[in-house]
Order: sequence, then C-alpha cells, then structure tokens
Amino acid sequence: MGRATRSIQNSFESCMSSCMDRVDRCIKYIEPFLAVAAVGLVLLDVYSFFSFIVSRIVSRSGSAAAALHTLWALWLLFNVIWNQAHCTLTSPGTTTEVHEQALQLAMTHSWRWCRKCNRGKPPLAHHCSVCNRCVLKMDHHCVWMANCVGFYNYRFFVLYLLYMWVGAAYSAAVHWAYVPGLLKLDEPGGAGMLPFFMFVLSASVWLALSALLGWHVWLVLTGQGTIDYLDNSSREAEARAAGRRWVNPYHLGAGANWRETFDVHGRWWWLAWVLPTRRRKLGNGYVLPQVDPGGSLLGAMGSAALPLRSGTAAAGSGSIGSGNSNFV
Repeated sequence: MGRATRSIQNSFESCMSSCMDRVDRCIKYIEPFLAVAAVGLVLLDVYSFFSFIVSRIVSRSGSAAAALHTLWALWLLFNVIWNQAHCTLTSPGTTTEVHEQALQLAMTHSWRWCRKCNRGKPPLAHHCSVCNRCVLKMDHHCVWMANCVGFYNYRFFVLYLLYMWVGAAYSAAVHWAYVPGLLKLDEPGGAGMLPFFMFVLSASVWLALSALLGWHVWLVLTGQGTIDYLDNSSREAEARAAGRRWVNPYHLGAGANWRETFDVHGRWWWLAWVLPTRRRKLGNGYVLPQVDPGGSLLGAMGSAALPLRSGTAAAGSGSIGSGNSNFV
C-alpha cells in the first residue's frame, strides 16, 4: 500500500508540474498583449481627454486653465509611459547575468543553490518559473509589464503605480466635473459611451491602485518585497513560537529604505525620487546592505549578530530558508 501511495503521489506531482509549466508558457505568450492593452487604454483615456474635456475647460475656465490642465495631463502621461517602458525593457537583474566567479566570491553559508540555473541563489533572489531564471531581489512577475520586477526595475514599477494612481484620479475627476450628462446614457443630451466608460474605468483603476500602491509603499518602508513578506511572516511566527523576536536585517529604516529603493541620495532626495531617470541603479543585487540590532548600517557584506534575550551571550545571524533570518 505504501509503494502504491507513493506512486500515486509522484504521478500527481508530475501532472501538476506539467500543468504549471503549460500555464507559465501561456503567460509568457499572453503577457505582451496585456502590456500593449494597458498602453492602449491609457491612450484611449488621453483621446477622451482631448476630445471631450479640453474644449469644455476652455469654455468654462479659459485658455490659461486649459493649458495648465493640458501640461499636467501630458506630464502624467509621460511618466506613465516612461516608467512602464523602463520597467518592461529593463532587466530586473538575474544570477545568469553575473559572472559566475563573482557569485562564487560573494557566496556565503546563507546562500541557497538553484538546481535549474545551476548557480548560487543570493538572499532575496528567487527563481521565476515564467522567465525560468533566478531574479535578484525579486518582488514578483508582472504580466502587465511582461517582465519580472526585481532589483534594477522595481523603482520603475512603483513609480508607474504612483503616476497611474494620480492619473486615474485626475481622469475620473475631470470627466465628472467637465462632462455634462455623464451618467445619462439613454437620455437626450447625454455625453455618450466613451466618456462614461473612461470615468468608470478611471475610478475603478484608482480604487484598485489605492490598495496596490499602498501595499508597495509599505513594503518599501519596511525593507521587504512581496515574496519576502511571506517568508518573513513565517519566520516571525516561528520565532514568536520559540519565545524569540525575529529582526529583518534588510530593514535599514524607513528613510534609508526609500533612498535605497529609488537610488536617490543627497540633499534633494525627497524630490529626486519621483523624477524620471535612465540611470542604472547602483549596486549589484546579490550583495545587499544590512543593519545590526543597534540600527547602524553594516557593509553590504556584513551580517547582523543579535544578542540572546537573556543578554548573557551573543548569537550569530541564523540561516533558515533564504538566509535572512535573525533572531533575538
């Protein structure tokens, strides 16, 4: 019975693996069309803005107000397209793009080994089944970007969410304010289907992005990624059950996390992070800065050593799963 059960289990796992491989291949084929569709909907909103909104702003508020609205709309459009294009076309950073000798020199006991890539897997790196590669500091695979979101393009993804969120709110507001009869589709004098559709779409996108953008802002401020949050929650629960406290070694502090994510420094970092840039993010994605329990920044190769709760001894940084587990 035991052998039969194992045989059934192996067959089931093989079948599930085959199904997931097919799903991944389908996603790879479909996602370019989704990325183009996202751009198409944005451009449709732009068409609606210039066809129905601008002329009404001119008649109601004058040419100067219409010019200001137009400049603001074009600024939002530019940043949406800019950040989506860079998120899609920028490699997130993969272990196969790093020279194998460099990975070997940086490898520590906390690294894992990817059997599919046949290379070391740094902390916070994960193997993407859709891209079939290990992505450095991977957050997730985004079908709307037709790309993985990781170390080098995560800032473009967050900025895309930000400008889409602002743009959706602006679009819904101006359609509501400047299109008379917006909701009167079947009555004489109604605005028509396109303005109504863009208003509903913009409002819906704004609501959805409010949650998604808020989630990623929280992740940035706490020094985590989407996948890392799931891993960290598990480690925190394990530590709590053992009477210890888990500390995220990659949480540099809210401000430092923000600067690290958007790669901005200097006096005007609080303004520079929101501006478009083509500069490649500093760092390599496989050796990441950490902090010690006192909050001081360790070198990128540093590791945190945390004291036991009793305070009588010190324990080195632990290694569970991805190797970013530190306990007090």
